Amino acid sequence: MSTTRLLLLGVVRIFQPAYGYQLRRELLTWNVEAWANVNPGSIYTGLRTLAKHGYLQELEQDGAHRPGRTSYKLTADGETEYFSLLRGMLWTVDGFHPDKMQATISFMWSLRRDEVIAALEARISQLESWLKAGPYSERHILEDPATPNHVVEMFRITNARDSGELRWTHEFLDRIRGGAYAFAGEPADWEPYPGMVTHWGEIPAPPDRAPDNQD
Repeated sequence: MSTTRLLLLGVVRIFQPAYGYQLRRELLTWNVEAWANVNPGSIYTGLRTLAKHGYLQELEQDGAHRPGRTSYKLTADGETEYFSLLRGMLWTVDGFHPDKMQATISFMWSLRRDEVIAALEARISQLESWLKAGPYSERHILEDPATPNHVVEMFRITNARDSGELRWTHEFLDRIRGGAYAFAGEPADWEPYPGMVTHWGEIPAPPDRAPDNQD
């Protein structure tokens, strides 16, 4: 649910105010039904649920509440929730839910470059720690007479995924350190083509940093 919530809040934040059908159509161009396990039919329901919880504001057309004809924009609480989810998924590795990192990549540009670099460094430390512990987990299984030996393969496939993500994270971090991509406070590095299903609106300005303490 957290991945779906981030996707919905994030896409509303980009296009707001936007109609439900626009948001649904945009998310389907991202193939979210394949990698995030988002049922296309549940997108309208998810938008209404976020509005019910105070994260989105519904702007109904002519007072009619129709899923496709209701437009949405983030509330202040929705903005806070968006950044909370985004940062939580970026800073914490969840090997059993790779969709969280994929969703994070979709909205990583709304954070500043230095935070993204720090978060990727933290992810590398987490992954290295898990991989270091892997052989001991395997040994525990193989030495436990009550556990079938084939269970060790569950740990091995998880370690293989973690190894692949570790390699990618190192490479991704190097690219970002080298100036790749655009982040909050930097000029955009791409322009949507005219035939896009929906159009990217003005990217909201990032929140100001807290002022440094002064003596």
